[in-house]
Amino acid sequence: MTTTVITLRPRPILPSSPSSPSSPSSPSSPVVPVPAVEWDGVRGLHIAHCARCTDTYSSPLLDRADRWADSHRCDPELVALLADLTGRAA
Repeated sequence: MTTTVITLRPRPILPSSPSSPSSPSSPSSPVVPVPAVEWDGVRGLHIAHCARCTDTYSSPLLDRADRWADSHRCDPELVALLADLTGRAA
């Protein structure tokens, strides 16, 4: 049996800086990936996963997975460790 995964809503956002607003194209404000929510038709679950820290959350309800994705915050130490191991930028 093959797994069908459909990406519902990938959402990159810019980090907010309370001290000074900056334009999205400025080099000082990198785009931070936010967890994407996908549908796994085989398991019947909505899967939210973060590409930076590899954290995941699954739920049969889309709104729960979506809320987790919206409120997710990566552990900076884990992100730095994963970036070091994979050779990507933190």
